[in-house]
Amino acid sequence: MKAKHSEILETVRSKNLTYEQKHHNLANIAERLVDPIQLLGYTDEEMEAVDNNFICDLNEGYAIYRPRYIVPDYSIFIEKGCKFLDLESPKNIDELLDGLLILYSNVPSITSFPVFIGNLDELIDPFITNEEEDYIKIKRFLNHIDKTISDSFCHANIGPKATKAGELILNAVIELKNPTPNMTIKYSKEVTGDDFAKLAAKACLVASKPSFANHEYYLKDVGEYGVASCYNPLPMAGGAYTLLRLKLGTIAKSCKSKEELIDEKLPKMTKHMLSMIDKRIKFIVEESNFFETSFLAKEDFIKKENFTAMPAILGLADAVNSILKVEDKNEKFGESEYGDKIAHEILEAIEKMVKDHKAVYCPRTNNQYLFHAQVGASLDDTDKENTPAHRIRVGDEPILPLHLTQSAQFHKYFPAGTGDLFALDQTYLNNLDAVLDIIKGSFDKGYRYITTYLQNSDLIRVTGYLVKRSEVEKARKEEVVLRNTAMLGMGTDDNSHVFNRRTRD
Repeated sequence: MKAKHSEILETVRSKNLTYEQKHHNLANIAERLVDPIQLLGYTDEEMEAVDNNFICDLNEGYAIYRPRYIVPDYSIFIEKGCKFLDLESPKNIDELLDGLLILYSNVPSITSFPVFIGNLDELIDPFITNEEEDYIKIKRFLNHIDKTISDSFCHANIGPKATKAGELILNAVIELKNPTPNMTIKYSKEVTGDDFAKLAAKACLVASKPSFANHEYYLKDVGEYGVASCYNPLPMAGGAYTLLRLKLGTIAKSCKSKEELIDEKLPKMTKHMLSMIDKRIKFIVEESNFFETSFLAKEDFIKKENFTAMPAILGLADAVNSILKVEDKNEKFGESEYGDKIAHEILEAIEKMVKDHKAVYCPRTNNQYLFHAQVGASLDDTDKENTPAHRIRVGDEPILPLHLTQSAQFHKYFPAGTGDLFALDQTYLNNLDAVLDIIKGSFDKGYRYITTYLQNSDLIRVTGYLVKRSEVEKARKEEVVLRNTAMLGMGTDDNSHVFNRRTRD
């Protein structure tokens, strides 16, 4: 949405933002002060779709001066060092971890922090020489990230192969219980051993990370990838220029029939969304000079041809429930076969348009954008009528086997990421085989991504990112908190009650 000048002083005078958060917010306001019709060539119809909250750009801004998500290939640092930062190739674990921290402070994104910090176990494992000493260094490294990258959209990857570094990282995650970095294990039935997977499952229960990604599924759809931000698999040495999302719940609420939604509103709004993505990318590539000025591009950490974009949806459950209500069906998404049929019709209609659209500056993904299931936000009142992604509304969840079966059928639509998450009770800590069975079973059913956590834990996964309940409570009292994601978690919980998901026992 366009910014107002009044937002500047509101931000400056805020009593519940840190200096760093004010700095970031002021920069975002500046990006949104410009007119997208004049700068990007948005049409009046496209702006009307934004103003009506049918399409949302997550406040990305219009004077876009860097891609939204950047996925550097950090192995370049090990091979060649970094000329711009005057760093030589690391010779030991101290130089590696120190150099990575320096690199991270120079990797931009929509959050101003790095949203991808590498396949950490692959980067670190060759430098392990003394497990006891190196564990302390890895733990300090991860704690440093948590205290200096105050945004839990920062994401690390491990796996699929078990490594000593991966084991040390997981043990540090369990001990620290920090929100940042977010983490994913690339899981492969053929490669990932059960012992390593169960250690990851234990960490996932007690620290809400790592989540499990279906490695073969994403390799097939994306090729070599890194999971960034929430749960977004993006091309390695590339990323995503931008993300726009259709608010399906809001769109469906404006329709008097399923036919109006499927045949009229969705094609129109999807066309607008894709057109706006084109215009945003052209500005980044042709006018912002990002790739011409970034050392990441000059030294091959990233390549322009490896970037794509993410047209997304959220609020599928709300859209389906709206149509069920219009048709006088006393049913809800998550428990209705007819509701699932409507959901497929909605997603198939959008997917076809996304696949048929010729993307700009996206050769790595075959000149196509990658469809994404977006986790939601708390930017305005319409977010209350748009449940994250294709998830069942909290309070409507069926028993676990039915829930897994119902949600699995929708994962196939989203090569740029989707995921489901389940709150488990304490007894699962004594039965990690059962947790691994749930994960394996979900992948057999077609899941791309799954995560669990203990319902009684202070550290909780909100949608695709982590917060501490204790920090959210401080934010509710308008106290200053270190991580801006605590405030986002507060808003999402207010809208979707994510802290009260059904506990599985």
